[in-house]
Amino acid sequence: MFSAHGLPMSLVEKGDPYPRQIEETVRLVCELGAKQCPGWPQTHLLCYQSRVGPAKWLQPPLTETIEQLGREGVKEVLVVPISFVTEHIETLHEINIEAREEAEKLGIETFRMMPAVGDSPLFIAALKDLVLQATGIGTGEPSEPSGKLSSVAT
Repeated sequence: MFSAHGLPMSLVEKGDPYPRQIEETVRLVCELGAKQCPGWPQTHLLCYQSRVGPAKWLQPPLTETIEQLGREGVKEVLVVPISFVTEHIETLHEINIEAREEAEKLGIETFRMMPAVGDSPLFIAALKDLVLQATGIGTGEPSEPSGKLSSVAT
């Protein structure tokens, strides 16, 4: 199950590309996973979290998705926080504590959360390349991860 940060529908209705970008990211991750990993799941779910206030937000919510999976008798879940690059309240608390507790109550026996990319050398190198490209400084050659970054998220 992929979980992305929610967005009010009022912004989506004004043309915000975020939902399409998230859906495309999920599609690409699944395509690459299927090519590289035998046994990659053929099905996946995309849900949204972190709703605030009474406004309509992107659907379905993380909590309702977990409830649905519990009703269907699903026993194992891996949550991939697809739009979060660092660990913070929305991954550490909303997913790893609240959603885990809800899943347990609903009979989901195995609940795992994929860690955020954090300071992965490959991720930082990709960000560097994007910044250099956007500023016109890029050489066109991909950066090599330096390995000189903090190992907190490894």
